[in-house]
Amino acid sequence: MGYVAPLSLVTRTREWARKPKIRFRLKVIALTAVLIGAVWSVVTLDLTWSQIQPGYLLLNLLALAPINLYLAALAFQINGQAIGHAIPLPQSLLTVSTANVAELLPLPGGALVRGAALVDAGASVADSTKIVVLASLLTLFISLTASLAALGVLSDPAWLWLATLSGLGFLTVLVLAARFVSPRDLSAMVAVRLVTLVLTVVRIIVAFATLGISISWIESTLYAIAPTLGATVAIIPAGFGLNEAIAAGLAALIASSAASAFLATALNRVLGLIVGAVFVISLPVISKARGK
Repeated sequence: MGYVAPLSLVTRTREWARKPKIRFRLKVIALTAVLIGAVWSVVTLDLTWSQIQPGYLLLNLLALAPINLYLAALAFQINGQAIGHAIPLPQSLLTVSTANVAELLPLPGGALVRGAALVDAGASVADSTKIVVLASLLTLFISLTASLAALGVLSDPAWLWLATLSGLGFLTVLVLAARFVSPRDLSAMVAVRLVTLVLTVVRIIVAFATLGISISWIESTLYAIAPTLGATVAIIPAGFGLNEAIAAGLAALIASSAASAFLATALNRVLGLIVGAVFVISLPVISKARGK
């Protein structure tokens, strides 16, 4: 057999994983892994109903998760604006909500929904692909830099060197992006992601508090990379199991509770999906009622 370039291998793997039957099987495996992990976490933590704090649960469900969805919609609007196409907020909210829920389907639903929305707004396939990749890289490097910096503070200072390299990666993406995105739009793209990172840190703290566990801002920042990395890997539908496994692994690195990290991350995921589903159902109904 001839030599297969790593990039070619990754491309083939992603194409294989996008097949409906494969996506369905991966989804079943991932959901099973999450259920097993959740049961393991509850047993390990010896969690009881009396430890659950409903006030924090409602705060996350009714306020923080919807705000997170709004920030995602705002980021999507900025993406469209960066390539010269305006997307109304209601349409942007519906798009990100649908993309969130569509990841549960046995196909790369989220990517298809976002890409189709940009094309419907008048963008070319090339422009929509370029801006989506740029946005993903910005999100990845911002989250990765913050997480590695937190790991350096909580564990070995050597991680701070990797945080520096990640920061340089972020600056490199900015320089490349400046070639086709205006300074104003690029600043907005970065700003909304920084605010989203802060909100993610708050949501993680609240998720732990829901389980009756208190963690610091620095530890919460460490776990903030989990959903970003999970979203980056398109092989697993909705990143099920991967986000939680990443958080559990990071907890192990700082000798913290892997079980609580797994469960808190899973809780945030479930609440986000619930809010997304509510928006998908309600927004068309509201739009139709206003039309009448």
